[in-house]
Amino acid sequence: MLVLALAVLALIFGLLFFGRLAGARRDMLAQRWPTILFAGAAIFALMRGGVWLALALFVASGLAFMLSAPRAVAPPPDEAAEADARSALGVQAGASAQEIRAAYRAKMASAHPDRGGSHSEAARLTAARDRLLKRRG
Repeated sequence: MLVLALAVLALIFGLLFFGRLAGARRDMLAQRWPTILFAGAAIFALMRGGVWLALALFVASGLAFMLSAPRAVAPPPDEAAEADARSALGVQAGASAQEIRAAYRAKMASAHPDRGGSHSEAARLTAARDRLLKRRG
């Protein structure tokens, strides 16, 4: 009876935990379905009294979790910084120097400290412009 109560508590905790996750994390866990399957089988085996089988299934669950981890490939630092710079100025990947300068002027018109903007925002826009123009030149 105690094992059943613990299994119900674990199931409730799992449902609450899964429900509280944001969409991206929920999708990541959904990709790891073998982990959840092995863990459920382990809980079932534990409820039926198979301690060693449950232990083996919990180990299999851990291995499945580690092996099914999505491998994120981060872009090289230069590409990531350039993407951030393009995002800050609102230009496309193949923007010309003239488009970059025009976007910089438009954004700086409201971000400049003399016009009510902040120093940090103006510096971020200037750094973005310099990075993108340096890549073009």
